[in-house]
Amino acid sequence: MALAAHRFLNPATVPLLLGGWLAFHVAAAAEPSSALLQAPDAEHFYQPREPLHLSLAENAVAEAPGQLSLELDGMDVSALVQRRELDWTYVPARPLAPGLHELRLMFYGDRGGVRELGRWRFEVRHSRALRSASVEGQLDLALSQRVAQSDDIGGDDFGAQGGGYLASEVSGDRWQLRSSLDLMAVNDEALAIAGRKLDLARFQVRGDLDRYHLTLGDQQLASASLIQDGFERRGISTGARLPLWDGALSAYQATGQQTVGIDAGLGTDEHDNRLSGGQLSFWPWRGDEAQVMITGERLSGRISQPGYGSLEPAADPVVHEGEAWNVTMDGQFVQRQLRVRLEKAESEYDFDGINQGFDPEAGEAWSALMILDPTPSGMDALDWRLGLEAKKMGTWYKSLANRYAPADKKLKRLFFDMTKNQWSWDGSYAVEDSNLTEDIDYAISETRQWNLRASYFDYELPSGPVLTFLGQPNYTLTASGTTLIDDYTPEGYLANDLQTRRYGMTAAFTKARLQWSAGYHYDTLEDATGWQPETRTQATQLDAGWSLTAEYHFFIGWEFQHTTYPEQGVSTDRHIYSFDANAEFIPGRLHGGVSVGLNQTSARDDPFYAQWDQTTYLSSHLNWRLREPDRNSAGWEFILSVTRNDYRDQLFVANSVDGYQAFIELRTTLPVAYPGARP
Repeated sequence: MALAAHRFLNPATVPLLLGGWLAFHVAAAAEPSSALLQAPDAEHFYQPREPLHLSLAENAVAEAPGQLSLELDGMDVSALVQRRELDWTYVPARPLAPGLHELRLMFYGDRGGVRELGRWRFEVRHSRALRSASVEGQLDLALSQRVAQSDDIGGDDFGAQGGGYLASEVSGDRWQLRSSLDLMAVNDEALAIAGRKLDLARFQVRGDLDRYHLTLGDQQLASASLIQDGFERRGISTGARLPLWDGALSAYQATGQQTVGIDAGLGTDEHDNRLSGGQLSFWPWRGDEAQVMITGERLSGRISQPGYGSLEPAADPVVHEGEAWNVTMDGQFVQRQLRVRLEKAESEYDFDGINQGFDPEAGEAWSALMILDPTPSGMDALDWRLGLEAKKMGTWYKSLANRYAPADKKLKRLFFDMTKNQWSWDGSYAVEDSNLTEDIDYAISETRQWNLRASYFDYELPSGPVLTFLGQPNYTLTASGTTLIDDYTPEGYLANDLQTRRYGMTAAFTKARLQWSAGYHYDTLEDATGWQPETRTQATQLDAGWSLTAEYHFFIGWEFQHTTYPEQGVSTDRHIYSFDANAEFIPGRLHGGVSVGLNQTSARDDPFYAQWDQTTYLSSHLNWRLREPDRNSAGWEFILSVTRNDYRDQLFVANSVDGYQAFIELRTTLPVAYPGARP
């Protein structure tokens, strides 16, 4: 049996040691005569699932009463050790992660004595060439057959749909390759998102070599900013870490529109739907007290989309061209308690489409954010944060990669949040102005928004017979409002003079297996122009959930909405009922559930939309798990489900509908893991 040991350069220490220092970093036991660790099958490393063999010396078991313990990375794994007298074998319950690990053999005496009998450090890797190699994922498939239905329900009786994901990773000492794939499948092409029954909805492949990287597929090109919406796009990007100030440089080419499916390729094939750009960032200041990051980005490209206001469905799309750049400073100061972020951006965009007679329009935008977040001085101290934000988007500002950002607006916002013990408060106030150039062809308006919230949450049952009976509480009070008013309205247009308010309170309680809550909110709408009727809406809500046992759960809910029209002197009522029950008849094997919803609307006198109807919805299911999914072994589940939807219109009886469906469904789930589940 090969033995791993540690060799010191001093010859006088050789009799006290177990062997030589090996390249896979196996260190000797503190008491070399107590135990020896067998060397791995490979020359310098163990594999993720390779057993660890220990040989204990006869004197390893002390005469004093106590027990031996084997610890892997600080975790006691003694219960998983196979023992044959003085030979111990530990087979990892889960594959060991690549990298260095530590194994210790400890003796814990009954009287408190502790001795370390052996300690070894060793490396785990997949092979000599690969440091790690793994595949994880899950594949799902559902086959359903409609076995009963009412006469007026159409559609196919048989359905098949599936999906899943696969993620893989291989790495060496200086490189890493990762990939992720999202799959989807349907039996009806009309239901497919991208028009294919079997499709690769999303994919990404990324390779890293030292400081360089290359990414293909769906990815986030940059964080959200004035020129980027921060969403994923299909494309190609490459970049490198720079040695100066922890810098980073990236360049990309991607589709100008969101894409799904393999037919979209890498997103760079279509010249009129493509954008290119790059980003450069540095950390000129990075310390314990403060840090500052400077980022600059530039992009340009084209996007093809239907012409605005076109009534011809077969009309050729309009190709727009544009470019944009920004510079951002994001820093933290005063022991990182003060954050300041400043951004300036400019754009040039061809609004009417290329070669349509008008030149591109130049625009600019800027934003500023400041957040003060002091560190609490004690456990019971007030933890608070205060923020200020300002943003201006020019009249002609538009970016290809942030196409839905509002233009021709200016925003100012103040916000805060605070917590102390069981209490928390937050709120904000914002003012937004439009039509910054005061163009008389458009309205000049101002929008004001505010909101306040206060919450109390207790982790323990409060004292007092009534409060203890109610249970562990969570109280919330909210208030919010919006005001929209025109400073100028063009001739021939309706003016804006609108105000909405909402006030609400909720109380939720938890006690043992019972949870329940009560809520109330009051909404108002006032339109000084008379275009919309003024309304007052009150809503009361009660919910309760009960876990009879760990296998049986019930939930019931009720909401009453009462809306009045003060000027017309009429009102409407709506009742909403819900009931859910779930039961696990055979733990891990057989479970079922039923859901019932009932909506009743009484608005016969509504001057704008008279209603008097009732909707009843019923859904029930019974799930039988034939086999539990396991690593690389498929699981199977059989499902029987029934749904019914009954709509009764008491004003127009002909509109009433009553339909039901019953399905049987077979689902299979295949978890994929190599070399196995992660530890």
